[in-house]
Amino acid sequence: MHELVPVHDHTKWKKIVESFEDADIYYNRQYFLSAVKLDPGEPFLFYYRDDHGEVAYPFIKRKIMKGSMDFYDITTPFGYGGPILNIVDSTRKLVQHFREEFSEFCSRENIIAEFIRFHPWKKNALLFEDHLTVLPLYDTFSIDLNQLSAPRVPLEEDNGGALQTTGSQEPTVKKLGTVRHMFEFLVLYYSAVRRRDEADSYYFFTDDYFEALVSSLGPNLHLFGAYYENKLVTACYVLTTEDTIYHHLEGSLDEPGIQEAMKALLLKIAEWGKENYYTSFLLGGDYKGESETADKTRQEISNRDPELFYVGHKIHNEAMFKELISAEETDIVKRYRNV
Repeated sequence: MHELVPVHDHTKWKKIVESFEDADIYYNRQYFLSAVKLDPGEPFLFYYRDDHGEVAYPFIKRKIMKGSMDFYDITTPFGYGGPILNIVDSTRKLVQHFREEFSEFCSRENIIAEFIRFHPWKKNALLFEDHLTVLPLYDTFSIDLNQLSAPRVPLEEDNGGALQTTGSQEPTVKKLGTVRHMFEFLVLYYSAVRRRDEADSYYFFTDDYFEALVSSLGPNLHLFGAYYENKLVTACYVLTTEDTIYHHLEGSLDEPGIQEAMKALLLKIAEWGKENYYTSFLLGGDYKGESETADKTRQEISNRDPELFYVGHKIHNEAMFKELISAEETDIVKRYRNV
């Protein structure tokens, strides 16, 4: 049996998600409230249960065509996600029965296509490789904060209560106000997006998205920045929940010394995390090395083996998909470019 929980049913969504050990911030209702600013649609939580276990699968349902008959596709939000399982006895049977019921649901609801950004640290992608097309995209990196060595440069508080490094040749790293410094971050963010090869308009996140991010996630959202002298050169938003820090979005200027500043920024966030009793800092990765400097920095400071980031897709109605989706968008990674 299954139950479809709408995003406005806060109590039920929260209760179901919290019953899954693998659930993290990407499964929270609050995360979806900001994510729909990027992928306009309706968030739902598909909850499946049988004798073999339970499955929780939150997604965004997006309308493709208006008219006498509407069609839809579904996607997990920017970030990570996909179905997570509570297994009683048989993983294979649970996955098989879940996918059968979910396919029937998609047929009834005129959902013609499904796209999933799987969670690299939950390792849920390969559970579904017999039921979906699953594609490995890139390595993701992380830091075990329990194994983090002592900082080489001592930290002190600046006048604003922010962290900073000492030493004139070192970049200064500060913990910034998520709202007060949003505009400064956006300058860096858009600068970095414009430097991407074939920059996609999707990545030009609007002020509405960042405002929704702040209002939805509140104390689970943090902003850090690195300065040379008094100039902010790189910054990133991170998400926090339970014992984990998640690198979310970053921006930087194209200037000499930027790699050193990015490295200092991430290491100081890691040190802050350890001091605040977090145990993991998930650094993420980059599609086709589009941010080569950032990817090299992540790899350099990671102290764990990388985990592959997979995407998955399934066309539930091939004829309607071909009719409604333009030829240039039928490449699944191009259509769902926000990976």
